[in-house]
Amino acid sequence: MNILGVVLARKGSKGIKKKNHLKLNGKNLVENALLEAKKSKKLNKLIFSTDDLFLQNQMLKKGFQSPFIRPKNISNDKASSFSVLKHCVTWLKKNQNWNTDIVVLLQPTTPFRTSYIIDAVINLLINSKADAAMTVTDVDYPPHWMITKTKGKNLKSLIRNGNKFTRRQDTPKVFKPAGMVYALKKNFLFKIKGVLPQGKTLGYYIDPEIAINIDNYDHYLLSKIKAQNNK
Repeated sequence: MNILGVVLARKGSKGIKKKNHLKLNGKNLVENALLEAKKSKKLNKLIFSTDDLFLQNQMLKKGFQSPFIRPKNISNDKASSFSVLKHCVTWLKKNQNWNTDIVVLLQPTTPFRTSYIIDAVINLLINSKADAAMTVTDVDYPPHWMITKTKGKNLKSLIRNGNKFTRRQDTPKVFKPAGMVYALKKNFLFKIKGVLPQGKTLGYYIDPEIAINIDNYDHYLLSKIKAQNNK
């Protein structure tokens, strides 16, 4: 079975400028992601997909595979990560005659992902009849208590009858994507539109303590503290 790991990074970033260039323990987020993914016992091939020439050259010098510069039409902030995966699978088939069975998305912005987690998600997918598997974690706040505004600017519950719960422990157990690992069977990848979960998608639970996804500078500062403490 051919299992492809894809670390992906765009040149542009709205939340933090040059987010993927940020460093933890002396290495940028992309290198950290590639180094950990390289330890995986399940990935047969690992590539870096980017439109950032500087990052690409850095990773090539360190011996990682980045066989193309990502096309502009899937390098803007409106392009989905799954469109990038489709491009990688198609490119490898056309240019290297490499057939992908399972493709695994690995975002650099989840710095505490380990090779163990990568392999656990892949095993979860392989050992089931699922279409995909992904990491999930606890939510910070019950969505049943979240509110939105009507056209008349009145407040109302985001989830119908969500305000009937008076205690946090009574709200239904829900999860959010942890962002660390998404593993999809190739045929399913080319069928779906939008994001997971779709079809039969399984979740692999991640402790919130390590489920940090760097979207803003506070997340980065917290990651630096945790990375330093984990040395």
